[in-house]
Amino acid sequence: METKIMLIYPECEGSITNTVTYTLPLGLGSIATYCKQKFGDQIDIKILDSSIIPHGEQIESLKNFKPNIVGFAPTLASQKNSYKLAEGAKKNGADVFFGGVNSSALYNNMLKNRKFIDGVVLYDGEIPFSEIVKRKILGDSSLEGIPNLASRDKDGKVIPPERIYIPNLGELPNINYSLFDMKRFLKQARERGFGNAVSYYAGKGCAKRSTKGLETEYNFKEYTDLVSKMNTCTFCGRNELGFRLMEGKREEEIVKELYTKFGIRGFFNVQDTVNLKNKNPIGLDDSWFRVFIGAESITPENIKTLQSRYGKHLIFQVGVESADPNMRRNYKKPETSLDDMLRNVDLLKENNIQLHASFILGGRGETPESMEVTTGLAKKLAEYDNTSWVLISPQIILPGSPDYRELLKDPAMEEKYGDRDLIEIPEISEDFLKQSTNGITRRDILDEIKKTFEDIRKINPDLVLDAKGVIGWEEEYIQPSRPYIPSVKPVCETKD
Repeated sequence: METKIMLIYPECEGSITNTVTYTLPLGLGSIATYCKQKFGDQIDIKILDSSIIPHGEQIESLKNFKPNIVGFAPTLASQKNSYKLAEGAKKNGADVFFGGVNSSALYNNMLKNRKFIDGVVLYDGEIPFSEIVKRKILGDSSLEGIPNLASRDKDGKVIPPERIYIPNLGELPNINYSLFDMKRFLKQARERGFGNAVSYYAGKGCAKRSTKGLETEYNFKEYTDLVSKMNTCTFCGRNELGFRLMEGKREEEIVKELYTKFGIRGFFNVQDTVNLKNKNPIGLDDSWFRVFIGAESITPENIKTLQSRYGKHLIFQVGVESADPNMRRNYKKPETSLDDMLRNVDLLKENNIQLHASFILGGRGETPESMEVTTGLAKKLAEYDNTSWVLISPQIILPGSPDYRELLKDPAMEEKYGDRDLIEIPEISEDFLKQSTNGITRRDILDEIKKTFEDIRKINPDLVLDAKGVIGWEEEYIQPSRPYIPSVKPVCETKD
């Protein structure tokens, strides 16, 4: 009998991340691909992606499909919706599992508080989820011994995994994008001004997260101790160890398959740091690529390398975070000056490279003056005609991040949040600001973003102005400029 599996990326509540239409839940796509290759016709697997399938439709799809296993990958902003869906799935007889960054950080509380959750997959999900599926096919209800899987024993006690397995990317297949509703996804992407564009990755993790050579297996305590000691950005809630890149021509294979099979001409490479070592040209002259790069890596040599590999239509996504030197030190970011950043933008302009710049307000030690330094740079960047996107967000206090751990050192905050599996973004933000700044409130941050957006519109009315981690009324108040309009569509036309 065919085992039916549904993987769900839930809809965010009142968050602007609902408007992001170029990205797909690649982690779920990788899990689905791995399971489909392993079990073939023994399973029927579907993915529900909230960027194209809203919450109400996800509820109906769950009822109609009647899966045996359901997997959820929520964010902080979609946790509430994921619980609503999961309760319904459990009532209809499905085994319910959670995974992803947020679940990995909150697994203990989730398993304590939500009896409808059977297990939480921590960190990489392909291997443990395939083992869950295998046992379901064999009629084995035991979850014991599955790597990366936290569950409960017969007495209801939460049991963390004995071991953490970190697959080499060579063990995992290229994502089969046909498992997504690509026709619907690309139609929406075109309507939003992106053209035929989609996200992909050629690596996992962050280069800052490596302290030694990455191993394949760790015991649970060893792994979690290493993650907690990472010298990461203070606001980073990621929890993987190390930085893994695809080897050889694999990225080229992924890109060219998307190009020929789906007519993709816009490629968002979402790995944390672009690979500067791979210099083999991909060879798609009629396509554009957006890549993540650190401001300190914007050099003539690196630009030449990336243009040779990806072609002349390039967009650099640069996480500036803060322009204030003290705040950059607080964030554990490389020091850079306003002049350094503007020289980088001039260099990009000389090479016909577009800039997407992102900023954060509200970190440890933030002051009204440091916020103005940061937003002053954002306004300065708006004067450049190769700047097409500016993102300014309130800092999100993510479970598992150094900021979150710092907050919970306060006994009152530990009592308030220590057992929670559902966290309201504005509430925890306000608590963090009270603890870590000299009187700044979340409303102060929203006021600064709103004023900055108003000033930038006077400079460049066509610029995309974006924000993350804001709820409904906050978004209405700051007035980001959306949807993504054709006048700021990156670089070259794409074919429908």
